Amino acid sequence: MMSDFVQYDTSDTLVGGVNLTEAIQSDKKLIFNESYTVIGECLSASSVYGCYDLTVIGNVEVDNIEIRGTFFVKGNIKAKQISCAKAIICGGDITSKAISADDITANNIICNVLSCFGNVIVHETIDVREKLQTDKSVLAGEGIIGTGEFVSQNAVATEYFEFSGEVAGKAIELETNSTFGMANQKEKDEKSLDDLVAELKVTVSRELAKAGEIDEDQLITLVEHLSGTDRNMVFNWMRLITSIIEISYQDKIANLREYLYVIMAKKILPVEIIGYETVEHVFRKMLAEAEEQLELLPYFAKTVEELAYSIEIVNVCEQEIKLEKDEMLDYIFQSIGIKYKTVRSYLR
Repeated sequence: MMSDFVQYDTSDTLVGGVNLTEAIQSDKKLIFNESYTVIGECLSASSVYGCYDLTVIGNVEVDNIEIRGTFFVKGNIKAKQISCAKAIICGGDITSKAISADDITANNIICNVLSCFGNVIVHETIDVREKLQTDKSVLAGEGIIGTGEFVSQNAVATEYFEFSGEVAGKAIELETNSTFGMANQKEKDEKSLDDLVAELKVTVSRELAKAGEIDEDQLITLVEHLSGTDRNMVFNWMRLITSIIEISYQDKIANLREYLYVIMAKKILPVEIIGYETVEHVFRKMLAEAEEQLELLPYFAKTVEELAYSIEIVNVCEQEIKLEKDEMLDYIFQSIGIKYKTVRSYLR
């Protein structure tokens, strides 16, 4: 009896520990039990299920796609339904009836329904026929069009925003400096930035006093614990402290993203952490050296989350950053090929 699915376990072809296989055209379900890289002109099947990350160097034409990790496609994606537990990163166009993911990056997106827990970034156009909902922001290098319901914290379209229907959130059309929709209102119990910074410093200082002398691993564990108790998660404490420790092993702050992380950490972390013996040189020596040559440092982000967090830091730490706010945002947006004109309106 013929099986109606094909399973991919450890590949016979391993390059640098990466499982490789050739793209196939099949009417069966493909199940990838490990992280895989698929190489070929087109991967075609009735459905694809990936237990971990899946990378396709080529195009994808599959009815139903479910990936439990990150889904990277160099070419185009055509599907009826795409569900991804982490990010979808597509070098070409995505065409699908329904798309769901943590973060989405593509050249163009055409879909009926798009649901995203993070940010949506397209180099050209987003075309939504029924509903787009994201918990964070939408950025389009050219435009946003569609009908139905549009829900996001912020949306930026460089050239045009032509959406017919309900717009919840603030949308900016940079070409004309026009705004659409209404900015989301703060929750009644939402705390101010100063309140949250003060609360963080008091909590960390108290916990460090309890812990006494600790090493780096214990410091990371402590901050991880504190991050888990933070209802707002506004400062991404865990990301900051782990990044600072990684930077501390380098010779210098190598790029503007690292610089922004150091600035944010210096603003919100208590003196007990900033003065910790293995990281204090980051804030004392490396930061000063970086600020002497900021205009020569490149900006790059490895993920959509890092890019979005960098924008947040610029907004929060405008007074601490040694470049003008608009100039720093220019570096960030230019790194993904999107023109920047009046992002000040977007960050309000």
